[in-house]
Amino acid sequence: MQKLKSLAKRLLGVQPLRYLISSCTAFAADYTLFLAFDRLLSGASFLSMEIAAVIAFAVSSQINFWINRRWVFHSNKPPLPEICGYYSLALVSFGIKTFVLLEIAVRLLLIPKAIAKPLAEAIMFAFNFLVQKRYIFRRKK
Repeated sequence: MQKLKSLAKRLLGVQPLRYLISSCTAFAADYTLFLAFDRLLSGASFLSMEIAAVIAFAVSSQINFWINRRWVFHSNKPPLPEICGYYSLALVSFGIKTFVLLEIAVRLLLIPKAIAKPLAEAIMFAFNFLVQKRYIFRRKK
Protein backbone atom coordinates (compact mmCIF):
# COMPACT_ATOMS: atom_id res chain seq x y z
CA MET A 1 0.00 0.00 0.00
CA GLN A 2 2.86 2.37 0.82
CA LYS A 3 4.45 1.73 -2.58
CA LEU A 4 1.15 2.57 -4.28
CA LYS A 5 0.91 5.84 -2.34
CA SER A 6 4.51 6.65 -3.23
CA LEU A 7 3.89 5.93 -6.91
CA ALA A 8 0.75 8.09 -6.92
CA LYS A 9 2.64 10.94 -5.27
CA ARG A 10 5.46 10.72 -7.84
CA LEU A 11 3.03 10.57 -10.76
CA LEU A 12 1.10 13.58 -9.49
CA GLY A 13 4.41 15.43 -9.32
CA VAL A 14 4.74 15.14 -13.10
CA GLN A 15 3.53 18.40 -14.59
CA PRO A 16 2.12 17.00 -17.86
CA LEU A 17 0.04 14.50 -15.89
CA ARG A 18 -1.30 17.26 -13.62
CA TYR A 19 -2.10 19.28 -16.75
CA LEU A 20 -3.96 16.30 -18.21
CA ILE A 21 -6.00 15.90 -15.01
CA SER A 22 -6.75 19.63 -14.93
CA SER A 23 -7.75 19.60 -18.59
CA CYS A 24 -9.96 16.56 -18.13
CA THR A 25 -11.69 18.18 -15.17
CA ALA A 26 -12.36 21.37 -17.11
CA PHE A 27 -13.37 19.35 -20.16
CA ALA A 28 -15.92 17.37 -18.13
CA ALA A 29 -17.55 20.63 -17.03
CA ASP A 30 -17.30 22.09 -20.53
CA TYR A 31 -18.67 19.01 -22.28
CA THR A 32 -21.57 18.58 -19.86
CA LEU A 33 -22.57 22.24 -20.07
CA PHE A 34 -22.11 22.29 -23.86
CA LEU A 35 -24.41 19.32 -24.42
CA ALA A 36 -26.98 20.55 -21.87
CA PHE A 37 -27.21 24.08 -23.25
CA ASP A 38 -27.16 22.88 -26.85
CA ARG A 39 -30.14 20.66 -26.10
CA LEU A 40 -31.89 23.39 -24.12
CA LEU A 41 -31.43 25.97 -26.89
CA SER A 42 -31.76 23.70 -29.93
CA GLY A 43 -35.33 24.70 -30.76
CA ALA A 44 -34.77 28.39 -30.07
CA SER A 45 -31.81 29.17 -32.30
CA PHE A 46 -29.82 27.94 -35.27
CA LEU A 47 -26.79 29.08 -33.27
CA SER A 48 -27.53 26.82 -30.29
CA MET A 49 -24.18 25.03 -30.71
CA GLU A 50 -22.23 28.27 -30.67
CA ILE A 51 -24.19 29.79 -27.76
CA ALA A 52 -23.82 26.57 -25.77
CA ALA A 53 -20.08 26.59 -26.48
CA VAL A 54 -19.73 30.16 -25.19
CA ILE A 55 -21.60 29.41 -21.95
CA ALA A 56 -19.64 26.21 -21.36
CA PHE A 57 -16.36 28.02 -22.08
CA ALA A 58 -17.16 30.79 -19.59
CA VAL A 59 -17.47 28.26 -16.77
CA SER A 60 -14.86 25.67 -17.72
CA SER A 61 -12.14 28.20 -18.49
CA GLN A 62 -12.34 29.56 -14.95
CA ILE A 63 -12.06 26.04 -13.55
CA ASN A 64 -9.08 25.35 -15.82
CA PHE A 65 -7.29 28.62 -15.09
CA TRP A 66 -7.36 28.27 -11.29
CA ILE A 67 -6.40 24.60 -11.25
CA ASN A 68 -3.55 25.25 -13.70
CA ARG A 69 -2.35 28.30 -11.82
CA ARG A 70 -2.28 26.68 -8.39
CA TRP A 71 -1.77 22.97 -8.91
CA VAL A 72 -0.23 22.41 -12.35
CA PHE A 73 2.21 25.31 -12.63
CA HIS A 74 2.45 26.35 -8.92
CA SER A 75 2.37 30.01 -9.80
CA ASN A 76 2.95 32.58 -7.10
CA LYS A 77 2.89 35.64 -9.34
CA PRO A 78 0.03 38.15 -9.24
CA PRO A 79 -2.98 36.58 -11.00
CA LEU A 80 -4.03 39.54 -13.18
CA PRO A 81 -1.23 39.28 -15.78
CA GLU A 82 -1.70 35.51 -15.88
CA ILE A 83 -5.47 35.85 -16.35
CA CYS A 84 -4.86 38.23 -19.25
CA GLY A 85 -2.37 35.85 -20.85
CA TYR A 86 -4.52 32.81 -20.19
CA TYR A 87 -7.64 34.37 -21.69
CA SER A 88 -5.72 35.64 -24.70
CA LEU A 89 -4.73 32.05 -25.41
CA ALA A 90 -8.10 30.63 -24.34
CA LEU A 91 -10.06 32.95 -26.62
CA VAL A 92 -7.88 32.12 -29.62
CA SER A 93 -8.13 28.41 -28.81
CA PHE A 94 -11.88 28.69 -28.25
CA GLY A 95 -12.32 30.48 -31.57
CA ILE A 96 -10.38 27.82 -33.46
CA LYS A 97 -12.21 24.96 -31.68
CA THR A 98 -15.69 26.42 -32.02
CA PHE A 99 -15.74 28.42 -35.22
CA VAL A 100 -13.32 26.33 -37.27
CA LEU A 101 -12.99 22.76 -36.01
CA LEU A 102 -16.56 22.26 -34.71
CA GLU A 103 -18.12 24.03 -37.68
CA ILE A 104 -16.19 21.86 -40.14
CA ALA A 105 -16.83 18.66 -38.20
CA VAL A 106 -20.54 19.23 -37.51
CA ARG A 107 -21.76 21.26 -40.46
CA LEU A 108 -19.54 19.96 -43.27
CA LEU A 109 -18.50 16.45 -42.22
CA LEU A 110 -21.79 15.78 -40.37
CA ILE A 111 -20.03 14.38 -37.31
CA PRO A 112 -22.36 14.39 -34.28
CA LYS A 113 -21.65 17.21 -31.83
CA ALA A 114 -21.07 14.75 -28.99
CA ILE A 115 -18.13 13.31 -30.94
CA ALA A 116 -16.91 16.49 -32.66
CA LYS A 117 -16.46 18.41 -29.39
CA PRO A 118 -13.91 15.97 -27.83
CA LEU A 119 -12.05 15.77 -31.15
CA ALA A 120 -11.73 19.55 -31.33
CA GLU A 121 -10.53 19.67 -27.72
CA ALA A 122 -7.93 16.98 -28.31
CA ILE A 123 -6.50 18.83 -31.29
CA MET A 124 -5.87 21.95 -29.19
CA PHE A 125 -4.62 20.17 -26.04
CA ALA A 126 -0.85 19.99 -26.68
CA PHE A 127 -0.65 23.48 -28.17
CA ASN A 128 -2.34 24.99 -25.12
CA PHE A 129 -0.05 23.16 -22.68
CA LEU A 130 3.10 24.41 -24.39
CA VAL A 131 1.92 28.02 -24.53
CA GLN A 132 0.79 28.00 -20.90
CA LYS A 133 4.03 26.42 -19.70
CA ARG A 134 6.36 28.65 -21.70
CA TYR A 135 4.58 31.99 -21.58
CA ILE A 136 1.64 32.29 -19.22
CA PHE A 137 2.71 30.46 -16.06
CA ARG A 138 6.45 30.66 -16.68
CA ARG A 139 8.41 30.63 -13.44
CA LYS A 140 10.75 33.49 -12.74
CA LYS A 141 14.40 32.44 -12.53
